[in-house]
Amino acid sequence: MSNSTPSSRTAHNPRYSNSITKIIKNRELGLGTYIGCEDDIVAKVYSSIDKYKKSSFSPGRSRGGIFNLEFSLDGKLLVAACEHNCVLIHDASTQQLIKTMEKAHDNCVNCVRFLDERMFATCSDDNTIKLWDTRNVRSATKTLHGHSNWVKNIEFLERENVMVTSAFDGSIYAWDLKSPTENSMLYDKVLLMNGLMRTKLTPDGSKMVISTTGGYIVIVHDLNLATLANDFRSFKPLLYRLMQTSGQSFPAATIFNNLFLPTRRRNRIEFISDFTIEAEVISSLQIHPHGWNCVSRCVSQDETQEITCVHDIQKREVYQYENCECSDEDEASQNSDSDDGNSTSRPTDLWMGFVSNYQYNTERQAQPNLMENFHLPSMGIINSGLIGRNSYSEYFQQHPEDKNKVIVNLPRLTHHVDEKNVGRGYIKELCYSPDGRLICSPYDKGIRLLGFSETYQELTYCVPERPQQLITLVEMNNYHSGIVVSCKFNPRDLTLVSGCLGGEIVWYKPIL
Repeated sequence: MSNSTPSSRTAHNPRYSNSITKIIKNRELGLGTYIGCEDDIVAKVYSSIDKYKKSSFSPGRSRGGIFNLEFSLDGKLLVAACEHNCVLIHDASTQQLIKTMEKAHDNCVNCVRFLDERMFATCSDDNTIKLWDTRNVRSATKTLHGHSNWVKNIEFLERENVMVTSAFDGSIYAWDLKSPTENSMLYDKVLLMNGLMRTKLTPDGSKMVISTTGGYIVIVHDLNLATLANDFRSFKPLLYRLMQTSGQSFPAATIFNNLFLPTRRRNRIEFISDFTIEAEVISSLQIHPHGWNCVSRCVSQDETQEITCVHDIQKREVYQYENCECSDEDEASQNSDSDDGNSTSRPTDLWMGFVSNYQYNTERQAQPNLMENFHLPSMGIINSGLIGRNSYSEYFQQHPEDKNKVIVNLPRLTHHVDEKNVGRGYIKELCYSPDGRLICSPYDKGIRLLGFSETYQELTYCVPERPQQLITLVEMNNYHSGIVVSCKFNPRDLTLVSGCLGGEIVWYKPIL
């Protein structure tokens, strides 16, 4: 595929208190640094990032789109997950392709995750997860079965040696890497929810963050995987979110108000729903290297707008949740009238019907990564059959404070920026720089480096009082022949890579 439009690059060049040469000279003389010295160095380095290498493949050996990019923990290897069932391994120091893993899966490969210096895992639309050893990638060391739909995400909880995977079947599995069986590995289904898109863990493993197709993000504070399945048993986040948006309380949802209590010490749940557009599909999700916030990419309900949003996910003080409770006055009035024994009206019986698996169009699997290839969960109001049973009466007698009470969401949006609405249906994976100062965002056939301030400051020094625009620090247009859908910073140096639907990988570094 040829690219007729010339590439272009623009950068926001901040003013420096001192030049890099002056800073180095002062260091040689043993002089102390000044306030903002580190910001000046970072700004000089990041503002000079540009392309220096392109890896592409001949049309006859097309690997399809580069759906995910991941560096090894020591930064020496780059692994690319490809649309056409294969995995590519590059030497990060020379940018040379050193291994092509043909037919690594039976369908497109969606995600790569390193578990240690030599072991990595891949997941695919063939519903499986595979474990690989970089010393011998002729065959997978393990093939893990359990999910019943496309597996899109892999996380690793190092402190417990547990791998967490999520799929479009709405399930999140925790795989115990310490207890392998003869043919597979022991796992627990820790959560089942409709509309699940991406699942991420904070670096310290204290939080789980989940993006959805329903226009909201779920945070699980004080994460305890061992008890998560039991704590969230029968809890349906989508039903609770419907209750929030409709303002009508459902007994099937309000009995789970205890999961939202700010005093809860284990697996406390919180929703994020403040976006600058009527968000629907939140397709991409990444966590700040220090666990301070999350960045997501979402599409509007009519699919005409696409934005990147940053939300604070840190714990708040208990008093900040004091105004997060509201009552359904109409329902309370109805219950009050019916309690006097004189009402003859039939009580409202609302129950939500869900499907557990995404249904997708098998005739269009030629483009398996397109989100339009599956239908969103169906939902309807049906008769639950609980009329007359008073199934919730006992609970509300013991917890009268939860009757008709709906927990609303704290505002957590801090930054946002509009994106080009191109490559409709494809997921564009964002990434943070290793220090968390920048966000790299796919931008049509190039990328943008977004920051929290014009001077490349760390987030802690520029926390806004109200949501504000992310700053476009560097914009590189038409560096690819196709729409960019993935990008990644090297964790050990300032190398950056991006991958597109045309199968190209572009390498970037500071060019001073």
